[in-house]
Amino acid sequence: MSKNATACLCLMISIFFISGCWDSSEVNDIAIELAWGIDDAPNQKIRISAQAIVPSKISGGQSDVSSQASKGKPYFVLASDGMNTLDAVQRMQTKLSREMFRGHRRVIVIGESMARRGVKEIFDTYSRDPNLKLRTDIFIVKGDTAQNFLKVSYPLENIPGIGVLGEYDQIGTASREMGLLNFLLAASSDSACPALPVVAIGMDPDVPDEQQGQAQSQADREGFRIVGTAIFNKELKMVGYIDMEKARAMRWVSGNLRKMTVSETLPQGKGNVSMDVIKTKSKINSAYQGGRLKILVTLTGQGAIRENNTNLDLTKTNNISYLEKALNRHAEEVALKTITDVQKEYGTDVFGFSDAIRRKDLALWKSMEDDWKEEFQRSEVTVKANMTVRRIGVTGPSLQLNPNEIKK
Repeated sequence: MSKNATACLCLMISIFFISGCWDSSEVNDIAIELAWGIDDAPNQKIRISAQAIVPSKISGGQSDVSSQASKGKPYFVLASDGMNTLDAVQRMQTKLSREMFRGHRRVIVIGESMARRGVKEIFDTYSRDPNLKLRTDIFIVKGDTAQNFLKVSYPLENIPGIGVLGEYDQIGTASREMGLLNFLLAASSDSACPALPVVAIGMDPDVPDEQQGQAQSQADREGFRIVGTAIFNKELKMVGYIDMEKARAMRWVSGNLRKMTVSETLPQGKGNVSMDVIKTKSKINSAYQGGRLKILVTLTGQGAIRENNTNLDLTKTNNISYLEKALNRHAEEVALKTITDVQKEYGTDVFGFSDAIRRKDLALWKSMEDDWKEEFQRSEVTVKANMTVRRIGVTGPSLQLNPNEIKK
């Protein structure tokens, strides 16, 4: 027998000894979960909720609302209680004909009651399981449960849980789909404390968050919105909220803001102006003087004027300088108030000051590491903003003004 024939025979025989994917799971055998909820339950147990897709009701492209309604919801929500996450998941699995697959999870939501109780004991499996993505965002549900949140429909998305990711992106965050990783990093830090975005059920800002769904049945509740940020302490218990304006300032100070809109009233211009700010950056410097830690936060950004309801002609450099000073002063006031409020009310470093000090002056950090909470609370913080106007639009003054009303 020739060498080629022998080689071919050996290859054919080896095929019978090659194993296939013996432990693989077929798509038809799994339930794909995209959103996950964590709530507290009686007797110190936890309640796990899952928002899973119904593949037969997911269209391949964009479908109109009537077509989607006729097909029914393309998702369903189920929940179970347990002593820990895996115990609850095991009980949940008894309600499913398919194995729950968590590899495509995009969102984790935590009910307010669970967040205030503390999440220190429930996150071990989320860092241990290799099938779980650390690039997953986490949200706190204000005044409600995660289970109720997952049941709420959202008009723009087939799967409601995905809608909150889009809203989160619209507020200018620079760390989309990194919430779980950032949370675990902050939780393992000796000094920094976690902060998580907060979502409220309902789209009406004039109705208190806790009352959004009280006048409606569960089936009629629709939509949700980002309303601020939840502050956690080192025990991973939520201690309070800050509103959206302060939440943006916090992200800017900590270097996690991609874009924002700054609006301010200009008395000299007899009106108000708004500027879209991009390329936002933060620089933190520190020094220990007079027995007290002093922190200087420098905020920078570049902007384009998007609305000018003043009588200022923005083609004039003196008016641009006045406008920049007013916007910078406003940004400084908001950022400083945010920092001082967190210092006084919560005493938790959610701004990354400790990390900045450690990187730039290790000796200084070592001297205050053991008493960081007290040092943070009594530190003297100064904020300096330096935003510059790069574009003013296609007109200088507002076109609605008469020439004699325009201030050159």
